[in-house]
Amino acid sequence: MTPQLAEIEQLFQTILTEADTEDTEVLMHLLQGIRDKQTGIHRRYINAALHMTGSFYPDHSIVRIPITPVIHNTIKLPHGGILATIADAAMGGLASRAVEEGKNVVTTNLNINYIATTTNKELVAKGYFINKGRSMLVMECVIEDEIGKKLATATATFFVIKRRQ
Repeated sequence: MTPQLAEIEQLFQTILTEADTEDTEVLMHLLQGIRDKQTGIHRRYINAALHMTGSFYPDHSIVRIPITPVIHNTIKLPHGGILATIADAAMGGLASRAVEEGKNVVTTNLNINYIATTTNKELVAKGYFINKGRSMLVMECVIEDEIGKKLATATATFFVIKRRQ
């Protein structure tokens, strides 16, 4: 066993020994996310850790994240940064699929307006195009919970770049 694996095992045992119910739920969530990344369900660790799923269509996208303690702020509500993350994923994922082969996009600007909070079960971001240019795309997004309560709106600008190998 490598020193790093031994250190991980020791840390894991300490965490399990001292874990409460919430710690156990979070640990299971994060470990399942890593496993999903390993098995190819997710390509990026951020998507895996958040259990993010997405559906992308020619004119809109829908991205979902379950609301768990992993994304809570100090008052046990979804953290505003997570709402910004899901908005960026919904808009950026849609934008990246709209550019020509060999190109990709990067976020150059993201604005978000927080409207409400939720204690429900899921965040749902719906991304749309405002303008599709050759070198820049302007997008908008609505973030709701699973029952349609509007939590935030966002806009973003994406710059088209050459895809990295």
